[in-house]
Amino acid sequence: MYYIGTSIIKDGEIRPLAQQATMGADGEVYEMFRIVGGKPLFLDDHLQRFRQSAAAARRKLPDWIDRLPSLIDWLTVCCTKFDGCMRINISPAGEVQCGFIPYTPPPKSLYDEGIHCELLEAVRHDPQAKIFHANMRQLAENQQRDGSVYESLLVDDKKCVTEGSRSNLFFVEGERLVSAPAEQILPGIVRKKLLEICQQQQIEVVHKPLKISEIDQFDAAFISSTPAQILPIKSIGSRRYDVRNSLLRKLMNEIALCAK
Repeated sequence: MYYIGTSIIKDGEIRPLAQQATMGADGEVYEMFRIVGGKPLFLDDHLQRFRQSAAAARRKLPDWIDRLPSLIDWLTVCCTKFDGCMRINISPAGEVQCGFIPYTPPPKSLYDEGIHCELLEAVRHDPQAKIFHANMRQLAENQQRDGSVYESLLVDDKKCVTEGSRSNLFFVEGERLVSAPAEQILPGIVRKKLLEICQQQQIEVVHKPLKISEIDQFDAAFISSTPAQILPIKSIGSRRYDVRNSLLRKLMNEIALCAK
C-alpha cells in the first residue's frame, strides 16, 4: 500500500512522495478521511479517533500532530487535482505519515441496486481502535476476490453479526434502526453523523446483539463508511432486503447533505 500524488506529510513537514514508508503493517494504527472540494470532511472527528486509537495501542504521537490540520491544508494545495481520500498512519515502530491514497468511489449502480454481502467468522479484537489487522483483512479480501461480494460482515464466537470488515452495519425494522452494541464495533465517523441525524429527527436506534438467525426479520439493511457514506444492502447470502426502503433512502440523502 502506497501514497500517491507528489508529496506527503512526514516528520511534521511536507516531504517528497519518494520519502514515504510502506503502509499496511499488522498492528498499524490508521485513519482515513475524504477530501471533498479540496477540504477534509469531518477532520476533527477523524483526528480525535486517531488519537484515541493511538492511545489504545499505546503509541506515542509526535508533538507536531497538533499542526496536522494546517499541514493537510498545505498538502491539498500541493496536490490540488486530488479529490478523494487521505490516510494517516502510525507504524508499529512509531513512524507517522499522511498523504493521498488511491480512491475509486462506488459506482452509482451500487447506490441504486444495493450490494451483496457474505458472513465471515472473524473478530476485531480491539474494536474501539482503528488498527490494521492483516489476517482479518486477508480473509475478507479472499471472500471478495471475484467481485461478487462487496463487503464481508463479521460474525463473532456467539454467532452474532457485528460490523463489516471495513464498515459499520445497520438494519431497518419498521421505522427504527437496529445495530450491534457500540462497545462491540469500531465507532465509525459516518456512523456517528448518522446517529446524530437520528437523534435530531427522533428516529429510534436500538443497539443489541444480532444473532445470525434473527437477521431475516429486517426490512432493509445498509453499511456506512468514510469512502462510501451509506450503501444499501440487497442481500446477505441468500437473504434479500428492500433497497428502496423509505427510511433507508431518507438517511442516504441526509448523509449526502452532510458531506457537502
